[in-house]
Amino acid sequence: MDMPPTPPAHVQVVTQQLLDCGIRRGDFTIKGRGQAATILFKRLDATPDRLDCIRAAVGPAMVEFESAALEQAYEERLFEAARPAMLAHAKAELEKHGALKNFPERSAYASDALFAEALERHCGLRPGAFFANSQGGLIVQPALPLLEGGSDPKLSCLMSAVMYVTAKGEGFSFGVIGNEAETPER
Repeated sequence: MDMPPTPPAHVQVVTQQLLDCGIRRGDFTIKGRGQAATILFKRLDATPDRLDCIRAAVGPAMVEFESAALEQAYEERLFEAARPAMLAHAKAELEKHGALKNFPERSAYASDALFAEALERHCGLRPGAFFANSQGGLIVQPALPLLEGGSDPKLSCLMSAVMYVTAKGEGFSFGVIGNEAETPER
């Protein structure tokens, strides 16, 4: 009698850890191996504690849920877990750029577009050098000279500023060219 091949050790470990989380064997599928693995969850009833258990069990593997609500809840848990390190890193980078002092507060601006201009100015860029308005809202569309020539301290400052605002949870919303169908209004 032919037996199915034994799964790789990593798959066995993750499978056992997911079972230990209370997830039934038929509620997930593991595709791929090691860090390139993707775990697909279906028909899953997940509490916040179970989502944390899944996160610990799967490590760096990609996770997909059949339920969009669970997908969003899982991503929010991942973000919350990463928030302290993200905030510390962004704060350190802003300090390195001398940009933490007098940092613009999101609540002081009536719109994302006005706040984006304040962030650009704060990091030494001209308003509109990185962010642009579109029919769908604010988008990232850096001017070509900004991207040429390798690393730019002003751009690095702006990326750290966006990370800082995001980690603080201040509700700054924008799209990325390639992820939106709208074209910018310049």
